[in-house]
Amino acid sequence: MSSALRPISILLVGGCGHWAAAENHLPAILTLKKHGAAVRLAAICDPRDPYDPALLGHMPYLNSVVTEDRPAWIRPQPGEPTEQLECRLQQAHREHHFDVIIVACDPVAHFPYLKWATDQGIHVLCDKPIICVEDAAWNPDRAAEIRRQFDALLRAHRAQPGHLFAVPLRRRANDAFVRAGQLIRDLHDTHQQPLTMGHINVYGGHFRLPEEYALGQAHGYTHGVGALAFSSYHYLDEMTRYLLLAPGQITGLRLTLQYVRRVGDHLASGLNDALGALLRPLSEAELPDVKLDDRTLLAEMDFAFTVELLNARQQSLGVLNYSFTSNSLSNRRVGVLARDAEGSLAFREKGRMSQYVMDLHQGNLQHLRLTKNDAVGEAYRIRLEHRRNPLIGGTGRQKTVYDNAHEASAVTPQDITAAFITMAAGGTPTQDVVDKIAFLDGQLLTHRVFAAMYELIAAHHHDTRPCPSVLIDMPVTGGTTAGKEAS
Repeated sequence: MSSALRPISILLVGGCGHWAAAENHLPAILTLKKHGAAVRLAAICDPRDPYDPALLGHMPYLNSVVTEDRPAWIRPQPGEPTEQLECRLQQAHREHHFDVIIVACDPVAHFPYLKWATDQGIHVLCDKPIICVEDAAWNPDRAAEIRRQFDALLRAHRAQPGHLFAVPLRRRANDAFVRAGQLIRDLHDTHQQPLTMGHINVYGGHFRLPEEYALGQAHGYTHGVGALAFSSYHYLDEMTRYLLLAPGQITGLRLTLQYVRRVGDHLASGLNDALGALLRPLSEAELPDVKLDDRTLLAEMDFAFTVELLNARQQSLGVLNYSFTSNSLSNRRVGVLARDAEGSLAFREKGRMSQYVMDLHQGNLQHLRLTKNDAVGEAYRIRLEHRRNPLIGGTGRQKTVYDNAHEASAVTPQDITAAFITMAAGGTPTQDVVDKIAFLDGQLLTHRVFAAMYELIAAHHHDTRPCPSVLIDMPVTGGTTAGKEAS
């Protein structure tokens, strides 16, 4: 990024969180500064004080930025009306003239910031999931609001010519997932063979003691939504991206909820007891016993869906299965940490795992399998196995291992953040990075699936039908035009 590009003033929402302050956004901003970019973090919006020494002691990137830029602190208030928050944002905007807003707070708080910024014409970079709504796991009206808010946001974005709105999705840039997409697209371009079968099984494997479900902050359960609002969006995005790379005659998807297990179901089962008995003697701090409220107990923890692939005559061309479970292997080694109880850090030490098996078939012509089995924080390793029919040049199983798969990828989420800011400043980043950016229009199908899944999970709480389903049309032009959706 050249210093000749126009200066950029940034509002960072959720700027004291681990992802924004330690892993991605602030490191990217500091890299731009190092290369001479006129980038300034003008304000941080976060319930936590970005100048708190206890916080800065754990977050050196945040310490560097606040020392250099002295950003204003905007503190959202619990239960603050949207109109009041917008007035405070507008006042800060008049003072600092924001060019970019980066939204990295709890997903259920995204929409007011996104809509306000888009209406102002401020470029938006938003972490996944773009929209989530409190109590969507059990309240059908709240679940339906996810789709309504996304549609309102998309209309506002399209009404602002030249407006940038993107999502930094790690797997969009990861070399293993990029290679899988290339193989799928190449076969479809040559033989018009769509995806016909797939199993995507994700094992989150985090573990919490019962009282820890009452702790809030990003991706907690206290807002009446759970695991679907966390890492699942990455895998849904890859699933829909692959479908759009190889659609063939697929014109619609029928989603069916096969299984859901909620926090209350899990705690009532006694399955928490074995690891909990090992952890409690190791605890550094005791949290008080709490009676979890219904919205926490009803948040989804494990779930499984089928996605039937349909043609224009409603004939089935195949099926994808997506499942996520938290009730799986955990690497957790300690009990409740004192700093977690104090709230000075985002709640991190849950022994969370990053394990999955993605098994994808394009009819009789091609098979791909992506596998991973790591604890969060390790140098991730992804294995890609690939086989094609010998009549189209297949020579047996091809296997590639991607060591340090996230950090060693040619493009990283930090590169995407930096490229987005460069575009906002009127620059032109390298095309290989731009190609990995997920822009809002291209998220239509992913978000349709995400919203429909919450609608089905909420319906399950009220409906006696064992397997409710919903029908989603494929986008007309590869994700840039809204399709007509039928329920």
